[in-house]
Amino acid sequence: MTTKMNRKGISNVVATIILIAVAIALAVAVAVWVFGIAGSAAKTAALQIQSVSLTGVSSGSATLTLLISNPSSSGIGIVGFTLGGLSCTFSTTLSISSGAQGPLTISLQISSGAFTSASQVSFGNQTLPSSKISSLAASPHKLAFNIVEP
Repeated sequence: MTTKMNRKGISNVVATIILIAVAIALAVAVAVWVFGIAGSAAKTAALQIQSVSLTGVSSGSATLTLLISNPSSSGIGIVGFTLGGLSCTFSTTLSISSGAQGPLTISLQISSGAFTSASQVSFGNQTLPSSKISSLAASPHKLAFNIVEP
């Protein structure tokens, strides 16, 4: 028994167009997902230092004053700094809110011409006493801040 089946389907041209459209839609979805993740991970915090002064160096202690501003749209938290041969970390974050500007003051102890410890750090109405600052010797000739976004 022979039956003649009349099969009809979509043409090769239509099938190719549908496959290309699905491939493009998938590529766009993957690109949005990848760049969406990369965009959120690429946030950077910026702390601008506008002026620096170091006073009282000859007395065995010194005061480093930095006029800083946070131009970013989010707050910044300072969790430590490195200055010359001194590296300090804070047990409490020093918060710099979005758009804030003012003096960041660091009271330093000096021995044999080198910074040995920080006794106080303050910005605005926040003050970190020496009990919240741990100091460690580091490589000389460097000023860097360790910052986090809260």
